[in-house]
Amino acid sequence: MADMDAVHSSARAPTRFLILGGGTAGWMAALLLQRAFPNASLTLLESSAIGTIGVGEGSTPALKSFFDAVGIDEHAWMPTCGATFKSGIRFDDWSRVPGFESYFHPFLTQFDRDHIRALAYNSELRRRGVDVHAHPDLFCYSAYLADRALCPVPPHSFPFDVQYGYHFDANRLAAFMKASAQARGVVCRDGLARHVRRDERGDVSAIELDDGATIAADFFIDCSGFASVITKNALGISYETYGDALFNDRAVTFATPPVPVAASHTTATALPCGWVWHIPQQERTGNGYVYSSAHRSEDQAASELAAHLGVAENAITPRTLRFSTGRATTVWNRNTLAVGLAQGFLEPLEATALALVQLTLARFIRYWRAGQGNARYASQLNDEIADAYANVKDYLHTHYLTSNRDDSGYWRACRANGSAISPRLKAVIETWFSGGDIAPVLHETGLGRHYKLNSWLYLLSGMGIYPRGVALTPASREQLDKVPPASIRDFFERCTLNHLPQADALARLRAGLPAEEGAAATDPDLALERMLGLDFAAASPR
Repeated sequence: MADMDAVHSSARAPTRFLILGGGTAGWMAALLLQRAFPNASLTLLESSAIGTIGVGEGSTPALKSFFDAVGIDEHAWMPTCGATFKSGIRFDDWSRVPGFESYFHPFLTQFDRDHIRALAYNSELRRRGVDVHAHPDLFCYSAYLADRALCPVPPHSFPFDVQYGYHFDANRLAAFMKASAQARGVVCRDGLARHVRRDERGDVSAIELDDGATIAADFFIDCSGFASVITKNALGISYETYGDALFNDRAVTFATPPVPVAASHTTATALPCGWVWHIPQQERTGNGYVYSSAHRSEDQAASELAAHLGVAENAITPRTLRFSTGRATTVWNRNTLAVGLAQGFLEPLEATALALVQLTLARFIRYWRAGQGNARYASQLNDEIADAYANVKDYLHTHYLTSNRDDSGYWRACRANGSAISPRLKAVIETWFSGGDIAPVLHETGLGRHYKLNSWLYLLSGMGIYPRGVALTPASREQLDKVPPASIRDFFERCTLNHLPQADALARLRAGLPAEEGAAATDPDLALERMLGLDFAAASPR
């Protein structure tokens, strides 16, 4: 819990917000705060002399709920940002189990709820040695859309909801958000923060700039990136590191030309000392090798990335990023809120960065409306964000603990890293290996709050974590009839006939039209209130 005396508790809503730092996080904060507090004064301070990270090129469905809430249509922002639709993530080469070398982690669709139960049923049978189909790709609709490069936006005539995210150019997205926020009255100031001024109570009162100017405000949003100018440097908030569980601390990135047919999914391919993302955009493909510096040098990582992309090593000039995983122990402290990289960082394996930004902002708006800075709400937000980070950390850690790759010291170290496993993650994995139902364990431990049962089933079954080296028992007729693979596959394949190819949907957007004809407009007010009530992504199975 946060120090109750250290939390600012003004009796009135702030009339002046100052956001320190631009980028996607800063301008997302500006747009959401402007929507939630339209009568407040909003200033964003960014320095043109400081670059942005700009590699977060994939999202969860949370980003759609953000744009709905701020009233920006897809055809307004996607073409400008080179964006494409995303149905989920395909994981290649994480497992060496025959038949499980690749699996898909999808975003939910309305009728996936029944098929999740079918996957849960078959996975329990398979873990008990019964020969049934238990690869997750059969059971998730988005995998069928991705395999066919189809746009996940459902037509009006298709009466099922389909969640989806996006791929985009992060720098162009930040620029688009900046222009949108300025058009709505947000003031942008170019300058470099030199000093954080605090009053006699310890609250932040103003930011002093290197040119001698001072900007005062009632509430400060720290989006200053890894520098964490307010949160870490001025307020001295401590950080909890996750380096014991997550070894990766570097990334080399390089863009390649766009593929002829833009895929509607991210690909995460395991390499000897980490993994590579492939993110299809309209004008390019984003690639990045996330790795451990304890196991690879920067030059070695660049060479491996070039070899994986099939290009000559001297033909690429990769960009190198250095990071550490962890989070600030307090994000709402006094009259400040840490957002984005100033708050913390988790490697981009599941594209959670913007979802965590959005969760933090949505919770802040919701609690400020309820208590206007009341210490109880600040403590509640801090606890919720800490729990969200811990949940994502455990889910990411599971990818490395459960991989059976044995081709490098890196993967052997990942598999042997049992000392860093949290007690609740240990309980889930032990239940899985024992053939039990993980649903009640996820509920009891809280690990199901941010990644629901379906996500855990996709990961654990996708890795092929089933009995091996023993003959499987043939399934009974009753067991086979409960989950008929041919029927499920036929149903999903026929449903895909309702969707446009991604290329056709993007062409409609470039023409200023919705991706699907007849798509209903979203009410921004309803979308905002709905977003403020969401947990982590866009929705969860009921």
